[in-house]
Amino acid sequence: MDEADMRSCVDEHAEAVERGDMESVGADFIEELQAQLPQIAESLPQPVRKAEVVSLEVGDSESVAVIRYTGEDSELTVRSYWQDRGSRPLIVRAEPLS
Repeated sequence: MDEADMRSCVDEHAEAVERGDMESVGADFIEELQAQLPQIAESLPQPVRKAEVVSLEVGDSESVAVIRYTGEDSELTVRSYWQDRGSRPLIVRAEPLS
């Protein structure tokens, strides 16, 4: 994976979450995870005021992004795993960090 392209994808994802653009956010997930989007969204602070990419590790077959989502009264940090799927990287799994 190209580091600049991967950084752009992750930054765009974080910005879409900040805007509340769930259509764009959903397009970043593999099809198998899209049915879980309502539950994933509910776990985030409501509303998300800031989404900060804390770290990004770019690998050949998989990249790992850590994004901190901050609301008015809470925050949640999520580790997401991205793989090239066709034309662009997509999230293949995500997990909250404690």
